[in-house]
Amino acid sequence: MAHHVQNGAAVRLRASAVLFCVLFPALASPVSAQTGTISGTVVDARDGTPLEKVSVRVHDTSLATITAGDGRFQLDGVPAGRRELYVSSVDFILVRRVVEVTDGGDIVITIPITAGSGTYSETVNVSGGDDVAAAPSQQVLRSNELQQLRGVITNDPMRAIHVLPGVATGDDLRSEFTVRGLPVRNTNFTFEGIATPLLVHTVQGVQDGGSIAMINGDVLNEIGLAAGSYAQRHGDRTGAELDFLMREGSRDRMRGQARLSVTDAAMVMEGPLGSSKQGSWLVSARKSYLGTVIRRIDPENTFAFGFHDAQVKVVRDVTPAHQLQVALTLGRSRLDQELASLSRDEVKDGLNDIGVAVVTWRHLVSPRLILTQRIAADGNRFRNLNRDGLELHRARSSNLIYRADWTYARSARVTLEGGGEFRRSSESRFEQGQELLRPEFVLRENFSASAFAASSYVLARVAHGRASVAPGVRVDHLTLTGRTSASPWFESRWPLTASLALRAGGGVYRQEPEFAEVKGMRGSDLDLMRSYHLDVSVEGPIRNAFTWQITAYNREDRAYPWLPGAEFRVSDGRIVLPSFTTRYESSLDGHSRGVGVVVQRRSPNGLAGWLAYDVALTEYRNTNTGERFPADYDQRHTLNMYAVYRLSDRTSFSTRFRAGSNFPTPGYYEARPVTSAAQPLELYFLSTERNRLRVPVYNRLDVRANRTFSWRTARLTLFAEVLNLYARENVRASQPAINGITQQVFGLYDSMFPVIPSAGVSIEF
Repeated sequence: MAHHVQNGAAVRLRASAVLFCVLFPALASPVSAQTGTISGTVVDARDGTPLEKVSVRVHDTSLATITAGDGRFQLDGVPAGRRELYVSSVDFILVRRVVEVTDGGDIVITIPITAGSGTYSETVNVSGGDDVAAAPSQQVLRSNELQQLRGVITNDPMRAIHVLPGVATGDDLRSEFTVRGLPVRNTNFTFEGIATPLLVHTVQGVQDGGSIAMINGDVLNEIGLAAGSYAQRHGDRTGAELDFLMREGSRDRMRGQARLSVTDAAMVMEGPLGSSKQGSWLVSARKSYLGTVIRRIDPENTFAFGFHDAQVKVVRDVTPAHQLQVALTLGRSRLDQELASLSRDEVKDGLNDIGVAVVTWRHLVSPRLILTQRIAADGNRFRNLNRDGLELHRARSSNLIYRADWTYARSARVTLEGGGEFRRSSESRFEQGQELLRPEFVLRENFSASAFAASSYVLARVAHGRASVAPGVRVDHLTLTGRTSASPWFESRWPLTASLALRAGGGVYRQEPEFAEVKGMRGSDLDLMRSYHLDVSVEGPIRNAFTWQITAYNREDRAYPWLPGAEFRVSDGRIVLPSFTTRYESSLDGHSRGVGVVVQRRSPNGLAGWLAYDVALTEYRNTNTGERFPADYDQRHTLNMYAVYRLSDRTSFSTRFRAGSNFPTPGYYEARPVTSAAQPLELYFLSTERNRLRVPVYNRLDVRANRTFSWRTARLTLFAEVLNLYARENVRASQPAINGITQQVFGLYDSMFPVIPSAGVSIEF
């Protein structure tokens, strides 16, 4: 009996002990919880720079810290086991890093994070310092700079280009810009390694309209702009070269970002392909609701312009030596006006569709030889109707392209490069409008044409230390004109001292006329446009990561097309009406000359940005009439400034400022002062000289603030922006009305952006 009592007591004692341990584990066990330490450095994935003011947090715990000035951090008392780190800083992507913590262990890791909207990678791309391959006047906008400069209200990466050194624009409503006095038609635009049309949402055939880039800035890796004297891999343009490169999707995990602003909404989703993660996918969609917002604010306003677009990129590593890429971008924009005051010659309904598809196959033939092949197609169509449903404009254009490029590293000092392209282009166009001073409609354009183009290029780059020279030549043949042309060029870099370097480049750049200028109703047998570039720059460091560059250039233009008699003007005291029967002629010769100074600091820590000033002169002479005039995009003085400062891991501020002496008012206009007025006043009249009247000076200051908030597995970023902070009244040239008796001009300028506050939000998950 006693034995059974003792056993029962023992059982009850053990049960009480177990219950005590469950209810009071910290008091019941004399052994402390198993923990470890995580320490390391957070660096910029682009160049390995240690990053300060970055938050490092252990998921599902209260453990968090901020990196020091050297990028280092340390987390003590981290519970043992599989732990997930959340690494976050404003203007950088949200990174998740999984580590295995052991009891008493000390994990030391390096975590690279990407600025802007890039993807997480375990590797760091360390730059080599001096870039011996760059053109004398080349600028690159990185992903984080695109995020700051594209604008909250517009979400337009093309607007970021407006602030680059040497870029001039005076129109708040348009994405297009000018470099060294040449318009967009002379700019070589490439997307994923293929020369394509300019990808913008717009209503074509409307002179005083607007435009916005068709690409969501969240999917871009970078934008490169070469103002002149660049390697002609794509060619057939006499002006600058603009290169858009989409980034790859995340190979780490599936992630997404939703962005909402006053004017549009956008979504980006991305992730790895399959469990092996031998590839990635990225999908972006964006839709504007500007028209709805305008109607909410002003119910009587019936103007509506909207757009939507999508981008897709899929990358697959087929084998260690073969990679397949597919990139696609599509967009549609539409104008719908219900204004009763519309004339029969104005657009009521306008529709514009554009798309580009590129399939890329990269083959690592050997450690020295890389072969890249591309098949691409692009297309554009638009149609405009007037208030009566009559078709005013209709056009279609398309290109089918095969392209192959190769790079061969013969040695550490010599690299050879080349490629070729076959392209079939087609275009059809129809246009009609009212006769001058009469209500009848007349045919203005009607053609359909196609042509084949073949081109090839080769260049050799020879480097010795910090010096390099890279000559090359391009050959083009076009069946539209039956011409074959050769375009040589060179680039070079020479060290002047241990810290100073001289860059120089030059070449012959050629451009064929467009279909309408050859096959259209006013087409003719035009010559090949030719521009002779020469660029020289000197650059060097200052201190604290600041650098400077001074660039001088000269461009001689020959045989540019001109349509005579296309503008109102005055001759012998009488108004001369525009002619619709004259034909294009290759009669414009001219030049563009200038000097630019840039001081910049590119650093992920502290203050970053640039200050650029350019002085330039671009003018032309009509070889048939002897008339001389400034170019339509001749801006004599340009000042561009951008600055960004990351105050903490959650807050950053940026500002951009643009000022310019502005362009000529295209046409034959002059200003006459009114002496009898109480206040100084000028009236505008038709003139005998072209481009002598200039649009008033342009300048605009924008400011922006970003603030992030993190919780559990997601991060929210608020954007606040003010455009034209000090309410500068900027104007742009417009299509005016003319008094046929007094020759006075009315409505020559349109006002643009007032002060516009805006806000947006982005969610990453």
